[in-house]
Amino acid sequence: MELTNILLFACAAFAAGIWLAALYSWHFPTLVLLAVLLIITSLWRIIRNYQQSFWPVIALFFVAGMLCYHQAVMVRADDIGYYAGQTVTIEGTLVAVPEITPIDEQTRRVRYLLKAEKVTPAGAKAACSVTGNIRINTQYKEKTSKPAAYGDKVTVTGKLLELHGYNNPGQIDMVAALKRQGISARMSGQEQMLQVLTPYKGYSWQVVLTNWRDRMVTGLQQVMPVNDAAILTAVLFGGYQGINKDVITDFAATGLIHILSVSGAHIALVVGLITWFGRRLRWGALFTVTLAAVAVILYACMSGLTPPVIRSALMGLISLLAVILERESYAPAALAVTALAMLIYQPLLLFDISFQLSFGATAGLVFLYQQTVDYLSRWPSWLAGPLAVTLAAQLCVLPVIAWYFNSFSLISFAANIIVLPVIELVIILGLAGVIIYTMVPVAGNIIFVISSLLIGLVMLLTELLAAVPYSTVFIPAIGIAGSAVYYFVLAWVYGWRPFKLPGPGQLICQWPRSCSLSAVLLSITMAVYAWYPNPLTVHFIDVGQGDAALIITPHGQAVLVDTGGTMGESDFDIGARVVAPYLKHYGVRAVDYLILTHGHQDHAGGAAGVASAIKVANVLLPPEEYSPAVQALLRTQPPVAVIPAYTGQRFELDKVIVSIEQAGDESETILRAAATGENEVSSVIRASYGQHSFLLTGDLPAQGEAALLTKGLAACTVLKVGHHGSRTSTTEPFLQAAAPEFAVISAGYGNQFGHPHPETLNRLAARKIEVYRTDKQGAIVFTSNGKQLTVEPYIK
Repeated sequence: MELTNILLFACAAFAAGIWLAALYSWHFPTLVLLAVLLIITSLWRIIRNYQQSFWPVIALFFVAGMLCYHQAVMVRADDIGYYAGQTVTIEGTLVAVPEITPIDEQTRRVRYLLKAEKVTPAGAKAACSVTGNIRINTQYKEKTSKPAAYGDKVTVTGKLLELHGYNNPGQIDMVAALKRQGISARMSGQEQMLQVLTPYKGYSWQVVLTNWRDRMVTGLQQVMPVNDAAILTAVLFGGYQGINKDVITDFAATGLIHILSVSGAHIALVVGLITWFGRRLRWGALFTVTLAAVAVILYACMSGLTPPVIRSALMGLISLLAVILERESYAPAALAVTALAMLIYQPLLLFDISFQLSFGATAGLVFLYQQTVDYLSRWPSWLAGPLAVTLAAQLCVLPVIAWYFNSFSLISFAANIIVLPVIELVIILGLAGVIIYTMVPVAGNIIFVISSLLIGLVMLLTELLAAVPYSTVFIPAIGIAGSAVYYFVLAWVYGWRPFKLPGPGQLICQWPRSCSLSAVLLSITMAVYAWYPNPLTVHFIDVGQGDAALIITPHGQAVLVDTGGTMGESDFDIGARVVAPYLKHYGVRAVDYLILTHGHQDHAGGAAGVASAIKVANVLLPPEEYSPAVQALLRTQPPVAVIPAYTGQRFELDKVIVSIEQAGDESETILRAAATGENEVSSVIRASYGQHSFLLTGDLPAQGEAALLTKGLAACTVLKVGHHGSRTSTTEPFLQAAAPEFAVISAGYGNQFGHPHPETLNRLAARKIEVYRTDKQGAIVFTSNGKQLTVEPYIK
């Protein structure tokens, strides 16, 4: 068998081993024994007849992948993460340049990366040696203090917290991403928590590079609008900081979002530019390739040597090596070697979305591009080439896009033909401007001004293309089994013929009637499946310290109760980044009713983000003064239809009855609470289907519960515990009347309020109510056909 095939199979086997080890628990000594046996078998086969050694070697790579995964997830006994949950003093060294983000004119947010060396728990007399990194978030006032610097020896005191993200299906696992960087825990607080012991006085290329980039950004902002400067910085060095959200949305809608991060396209552009100059100036192949390799390394350093940049640079360097060796046809082998090397170094990269997209798209170009061009041979070459690039790359990553984003940009084909060449010109001019600006600032500024004008053209074109009707289409997540079927069919269409299967064209020519009948039957089956009612599902989404519940009826209509929202000064949009992706992941393309129990940020803060990403037909608002979060919702485009909520209000969707048990307008006490912004105005929602009902109480405390009891409260099957499990809610009389079998507490991990409080948990335990918590189990999904009821937490 050819070397290329061996490398491809070995890489696939290694990746499959990692995936299977993550999916199931395996006995480590047994895997080691199996690996030893496979090594002996492989060596024996190679000595006897190397042609018979293929499958033992591939099996060895499979087991090696499993072993590497186990090694990667093992945590050292002295890891700082074991102290999570305790108040500690940590001594260590800052091993990354602090990331500083302005909050307002005076305040700055700082993110540090600390390599922990010693830890002293509160009350302990002696320090213990530890390993691992922690992320520290703090703030400082620019006029009164300054942040610590790279290399400083510091101490930090506070409560150490576990890494924790939003545990929902389809959500990008940011905790795993942090662990891949060696980060074991986190800590947050004010500037006083961190004290510098010994300032670093040595040389650091990271600091030099950061200062140089800061000077470049300052220079850009002096000659172009701030948003243009942010975009040029992004396309040259990566990162979204400072870019208008609408611009990012337009880039995503047109399939160009990848250009805002340094990727293989940037490396290929640098290599292509130098190769073009080499041919024009007749530098010679060896000199041109060497210069291109140096340029790739320098550009990777300028971009910060982040993992995606390193991957792209490695692929570029291996491709250049193939050119030197005159083995350009070894692209599949180069791809396999690069992926295998990176997975051996860091097995958990297999689950990184950037790794999946970059290698998937590259695989599409390597294996599908030429045949796609052949399929488009009747098209003009200037059109067939760019279309083939986009189609080949997109086809190979479609299941990944479906899983994480649930949308596909149809307009990306036009964008790659119309907009991408302009962006490539911006990158070329930008890089030239950066080099020239370093030597002759005036000349560099002239190039930056030209780049700014081109960026304006790019924004105009992307805005126009993104506004085209149906520019993006919904694609459902298909899971592992569906992905396997998809890739089997894709390979078959592109020429793979397992079991001597005929090709698509041959199949249609030989059996036209059978193919037509099969297509009709498949269409009927899909139509029946789409029409046939599903069970009711009620989702309690993990939105941190907040509430968000999604009700999906048997025929797919959706009711969203609250949307979560970040507290404090964070600019993270829960609605756009957590809730909307969750809805799309479950096939929700429009929300029939958005019900806000009240306007507090942790319940309504994500509403505007949801309405901007997904069509919302109706919004039910409680009788209270509109909070800033609700006002932001009402400003979204297109405008939403507002329906005032009132007690006794009800509507029915697919036999699911949604009713307002209390809208906060029952008494003078509640109305006074509305004026002061307290939680007593929180509406109470009931969703009933068959024999089961769900009672969603928002932030309703004891006073509101008492008011509800005076009207008579029917029992429920599932209770969404009020006010995130606060001791001031879920009283004994209320529990006695509601009599739930299950209780769901929506709270943020390690929240500052201590939710859920022990008193609430004790009251629930005393009644033997089965409790589920989003802070511990992530999203909680209840499924019912009206009779039976099952529950599925995201984290078992």
